[in-house]
Amino acid sequence: MVREKLILPFEVTYSEKPGKKSKSMKRLAVIVKPENVDAIISSLRQLNLEATIYDVKRAGKEKERVASGRGSGTIELAYTTRKVVATVVNSDDAEEVISRMKQALAGDKAVVMISSVDDLVMI
Repeated sequence: MVREKLILPFEVTYSEKPGKKSKSMKRLAVIVKPENVDAIISSLRQLNLEATIYDVKRAGKEKERVASGRGSGTIELAYTTRKVVATVVNSDDAEEVISRMKQALAGDKAVVMISSVDDLVMI
C-alpha cells in the first residue's frame, strides 16, 4: 500500500520526524464570541485555510446571564462561553489573515494569540 502525501492548502509539508530548523510558520488562535465563529471561518475559507474550533470558558469582568425555570428568573454565571478558532499559516501571510479576520468581525472584539510553529510531523 502506497502512503499518500497529505498537503494542506497553504503548502505545508510534513516530515517523518522533527526537523532541525524552523519552517517559519505561525499558529493563530482567535478567541471570539460563539455568534462570530461563522464570520471567522468564512474569512479563512476565502484564503483556502482550514481551522480547528475549541469551546472554552472565560472568567473575567463580563458575566453571562442564563434564563432559569419557566422564564421567571435569570442566573448570572461566573464565566462566559467563548470559542477558539486556531489555524497555522506561513509567517509572511499572518498579517493578511489577521486583517481579514478583523474585517469579518465588523467591529466586535476578539483576541488573537500568535505563536511560532517549529515543525509539523505526520504520525
